[in-house]
Amino acid sequence: MQVKKSAQKVPKAPKVYDAIIIGSGASGGMAAKELTEKGMTVLVLEAGPLIKPENFAMNASSYDSMYRGFGPVNWKPHEQWMQDTAGEFSRDFYIKDTEHPYTTEAGKPFQWVRARVVGGKTLHWGRLSWRFSDLDFKAKSFDGWDEDWPISYKEIEPYYDKVEEFVGVSGNRDGLWYQPDGKYQPPMKFTCGEQMLKKGANKTGRAAIVSRVAMLTNATPLQRKLGRGNCHFCGSCGNGCTVGAMFNSLSATLAAAALTGKMTLRPNSIVSHLVTDTNTGKAKGVAVIDRVTHQTAEFFGKVIIVAGSTLESTRLLLNSKSRQHPQGIGGSSGVLGHYLVDHFGGITVRGAFHQLAGRDPINEDGKSSGLFVPRFRNLDKNSKMPNFLRGYGFECSAGTGRGAGAGRFEGFGSEFKKTVRHWYTSPVSMTTRAHMLSRFENFVELDPHGTVDAWGVPVLKIHIQHSDNERAMAKDALECAQEIMKEAGAETISVSNQMTVPGRIIHELGTARMGSDAKKSVLNSFNQVWDCPNVFVTDGAAFVGAANQNPTITLMALTMRACDYLRDEMKRGNL
Repeated sequence: MQVKKSAQKVPKAPKVYDAIIIGSGASGGMAAKELTEKGMTVLVLEAGPLIKPENFAMNASSYDSMYRGFGPVNWKPHEQWMQDTAGEFSRDFYIKDTEHPYTTEAGKPFQWVRARVVGGKTLHWGRLSWRFSDLDFKAKSFDGWDEDWPISYKEIEPYYDKVEEFVGVSGNRDGLWYQPDGKYQPPMKFTCGEQMLKKGANKTGRAAIVSRVAMLTNATPLQRKLGRGNCHFCGSCGNGCTVGAMFNSLSATLAAAALTGKMTLRPNSIVSHLVTDTNTGKAKGVAVIDRVTHQTAEFFGKVIIVAGSTLESTRLLLNSKSRQHPQGIGGSSGVLGHYLVDHFGGITVRGAFHQLAGRDPINEDGKSSGLFVPRFRNLDKNSKMPNFLRGYGFECSAGTGRGAGAGRFEGFGSEFKKTVRHWYTSPVSMTTRAHMLSRFENFVELDPHGTVDAWGVPVLKIHIQHSDNERAMAKDALECAQEIMKEAGAETISVSNQMTVPGRIIHELGTARMGSDAKKSVLNSFNQVWDCPNVFVTDGAAFVGAANQNPTITLMALTMRACDYLRDEMKRGNL
C-alpha cells in the first residue's frame, strides 16, 4: 500500500540586503544616502523611535515650559542629566540613564550623552562644521605624539567638498592653511559685539572668523526638492528644525535615500551583536531586540556598516564575540576600545561691552552662528609652546540673548527689570574647545561585573581622565581669553577655569581607530575592519586624533569616502 506524503512547504529564504546600516545619525544617514544612490538595497536600523519634524517644538518659547522647566508633578527628574538640561521641548531626543546604564572608574567621571532616535544627535547638534587640515591628520609628524592618520588632507578634500555642498554650510573663505576653506553658502553676519571682539583678537595677533555652520542661507534646488528652506533666525535649533534649514538626517540624508526607493528604515531596533558565519568568520547579519516588545530577530546583509556613534559602535563590536573573534570583531590588535578622547571646554570668560549697553535691541539673537578664534598655538616654530602639545580655539558670541545674565544682578521689581534691560544688548562670551591627547590608557571595556541595560545587553565601563597636557592648555586658554576680552574693550564679569568632565562636549572619538598597520589599529584607511572585511565603522570611533575642531563634517566625509570604496570592492567581488 502506498502512503501519499503531504506536500511540505519550503521555508522562504531570508532577505539579504546589500548593506545593513546600524545607526541613523550623521554617519548612518550619509551611508544610507550614498549607498542607495549607488543602486544598493539597504536596511537602516535605529535603536530609538521616529520623531517627525512636524512634532518638533521649534517655535516654542522658554516661557511656554511647564512650571518653567520643572515639569508636571509626576515627572521623574534625573533620569538623564542631559534631559534635565535640555528641557521638556527636546527631552524625547535623549535616552534615560536608568534604562541605559554604564559604569566608570572611581574618581574618573564621564558624562555620556546619547540620542536614540531616528536622526540621532543631528536633530539637536551644534552645527559647527570645520575641516581638519594636515596639522591634524599628520599631527605626529609635527610634534612626535602618537600616530598620524593613514590619510592626508588631499585624500579627503574632495569628500569635504561634496558633503558641504549637500549638507549646506554657511561661512567665509578665510585663507588659513590650518583651517581649510570649503564650499560655502553666504555667511551669517557678525553682530556689533562680535565685530568688536574680532578687533580685540586681531590686536593680539589671533585670527577671528565667522563660524561655519550647517545652516542654509541660500538653499540649492536639490535642498529645496528635499523640502529644506533657509534659516529664518528663530533661535530654537535645539528643539529640532521643522523647516530643515539646520542639517539633520531626517530632512536631508535619510530623505534623499528614501527618494531612491531602496532604503528600508526600521526604528526601535536595538542591535545586540553582529552575527558571523561560522565557516568564514565574516559578518552575515545582525541580531536585533525590539525596543518596545523585547522580541528578537535577525537580519542579513552582504556588508555591515556600524555607525551607531563612537561608544555604542565600540560596545557593539566588543559584544560581537565568536570563535573567530574571541575579543570581539576588530579586537585582534588589542586596540579596540582604546585611545578614547573628547574635546574639553569649561574654560570660559563672560563680559559686557559698556558701549553697547542701553541701545535698542535688534533682531540678532536668533542667529545660529557666532565668532570663532581658530587654533593659534603650536602651528609652527614661532607659536610652539614649551609646556603642552596641540592647541585649542574659542567659540564666541556677543549680542542680545534670552536672560542677558539677569542672575548676576541684585534687586527686585521695576528697578531690577530696568537694570536687566539696560545690559540686555551688551553680553559677550568666549569658551574654549580644546584638543585632548589620544592615550592608550583612556579606554572602554565591557563592564567586568556583568552590568546590562534594560534589554539585557552588556554595557560599557569607561576609563578616562585628563592629563597634565590638557591642564596646561586650559591655563593658557584662560589667560588668552582674558587678554582678548581686554583688548576688545569688554569688562570681564565672570571667569570659569573648571574643565568639563570628559564626555560633556559630546565629541567622544577614537575607540576603533583607523591606521596603516593591522597590529596597531582596528580599521584600514577606508574604515574597513582588518579582521572582518565586510564590516565598516564610519562614525567617530574611526578617528585617530581629536584635533580641536568639531568632528561631524569630517566623519561624514569619511563615510562618503568609505562608501565609494565599498561600492568598488563589491564590483570587484572582494566583499
